[in-house]
Amino acid sequence: MKKIIFALVIIFGLSSCVTSNISLKVQRPADITVSQEIQNVVIINRSRPSKENLAGNIVEGLISGEGIGADRKGAEYCVEGLSNMLVNSERFTLKNAGGMELKGTGTSSFPIPLDWNEVISICGSYDGDAILSLETFDSDSRTIIGTPTTRTKKLKGVKVKEIRYPATLIMDIQSGWRIYDVKDKKIIDENVFTEVKEFRAYGSSPENARMNLPSKRNAIKKSGLFAGEQYGFRISPIWIKVNRTYFTGKHDDLKLAKSYVKRGDWDAAIEIWKDLVNNTDEKVARRSAYNMAIASEIKGGLEAAIDWAEKAQKMGEKKAYVYLNVLHRRKMDKEKLKEQLN
Repeated sequence: MKKIIFALVIIFGLSSCVTSNISLKVQRPADITVSQEIQNVVIINRSRPSKENLAGNIVEGLISGEGIGADRKGAEYCVEGLSNMLVNSERFTLKNAGGMELKGTGTSSFPIPLDWNEVISICGSYDGDAILSLETFDSDSRTIIGTPTTRTKKLKGVKVKEIRYPATLIMDIQSGWRIYDVKDKKIIDENVFTEVKEFRAYGSSPENARMNLPSKRNAIKKSGLFAGEQYGFRISPIWIKVNRTYFTGKHDDLKLAKSYVKRGDWDAAIEIWKDLVNNTDEKVARRSAYNMAIASEIKGGLEAAIDWAEKAQKMGEKKAYVYLNVLHRRKMDKEKLKEQLN
């Protein structure tokens, strides 16, 4: 399995000058664990309306103002969002571009499951172990004009009052997914996601504010892509950026350690902090122990990080309590990742 953690250090000086922040990338496990026997996956879009439901979809598009076929385009973007996620996945190999479309209900209701002979045929065509199927897709939108505010600004040296009306376009997206395991002939996941995306704009009048919002088509595109990505997070581990805070302060050695961290020389910083753990100044000592925990995590030593954080906590460092919870969670995630990535 690839390394669970790699770090790129970015330093941000805080106003107190007592601490600095670093950002690092950690791997977050998927929400569910799919059998290792499933490696090659095929994506299909089964949210197209059947002839019986087509008229209802057209009426809905006209009434909502989203336009005819808006949900169909949104579903295509939803599939694209999942495809984009899986192209770079360490867990699955995507065997098609997600362009296969089958008819379903065209509503928020799940259709009856695919016939297993059809599942076998599709997986056989693409050498797939499972089908990831977008079974339902539905979108609704509404626009809210808020209370106007007044602000003063200078225009050619003259102070003028400007009235600003806030407008919010709210997109409600509901996508339903199933995973068909072709070998065991089982549906191993059936889940409905409800996502809400908000788009904001301002204008000199309610009409102007509304015009400054993205078009509903564009909003559906962004919302659909987002919804597909969210399902990708459910089934595949991802890399995310997290922040950590370490102590600097006015102590000369802590300043020196910060300069080493800034250059990416963690080993040199560690040598300083390790010595300072035994400093007669209790604050310097406990903060150095805390920094050792941060450095250990950065270097990939999760157990060592936990040991140092526990030591810092016993020495009275309050930040260590919260950090310990983070580290224990990472330890559980690491075990889950081993199971998911093998």
